[in-house]
Amino acid sequence: MALPTFDGFSLQDANYIVSDIRYRSTPKRAISFKPISRRPGVKLLSEDFGERRIRMSGHIIGSSASNLQSLIDDLHSNITRKDEGQLIIGENRTSTAIAVSVSVADPNYAQDMVPFEIEFLLADPFFYGQQHVVSLTVASGTSSESTTPTISGSVFAVPNIVYSSPSGSGNTTTSGISIEYKSTGETVTWSGGGTPVQYSGSISFDYSNQKILNGSTEASVGGVFSRWEPGEHEFVTTYSGTVVGGTLEFSYQERYL
Repeated sequence: MALPTFDGFSLQDANYIVSDIRYRSTPKRAISFKPISRRPGVKLLSEDFGERRIRMSGHIIGSSASNLQSLIDDLHSNITRKDEGQLIIGENRTSTAIAVSVSVADPNYAQDMVPFEIEFLLADPFFYGQQHVVSLTVASGTSSESTTPTISGSVFAVPNIVYSSPSGSGNTTTSGISIEYKSTGETVTWSGGGTPVQYSGSISFDYSNQKILNGSTEASVGGVFSRWEPGEHEFVTTYSGTVVGGTLEFSYQERYL
């Protein structure tokens, strides 16, 4: 299927022809600041990127006036009235978007072609690429382990790191896990709360939502979740108590401006 598409609905075929897409400009930064007492200038409080808007225009081409009306109805059914969906602009460039404006010229009598324009809003301003997953074996008795993944993309990644204990029943002797992102020294920690990891259990460090899950139950977070910048970056996983083996899975999806 030719691109672009929105939730599987093609906007580039024999009936819908997009001739112009404006999406390469970066989203504006949502800057907030406050004055500095007795000093010139201001103090930046936030400089993250805000929403992104993508605009495209083209023509709808029917085989007759009645067919054109059906094609316009299909456009509204598949784009205008839908909630957020997957907008794919090009290879390795996927985003979550909602159509905030769809305009179609009024077809005159017996007309079989009209221009259209669509504006999409991306609350998450980044495009997403390939998903990367690496699974590492954790040897029994390991106290700490260093890993150096290469992060692809043009903006920071938000990985998911999951320690899975070996099969069995009852509790292991692993009472805490911490992950240090060496580039900044930032560390996030699951302390166990007095309850070790269970056999056949898992501890998930969800950097995207800034949560730690013990199985499916949300646990207390110690420290801070890092932003994993593109390039090679070492991280160190430290286990409290005695680790009984298992696996450590590191996964992330490429993100682009």
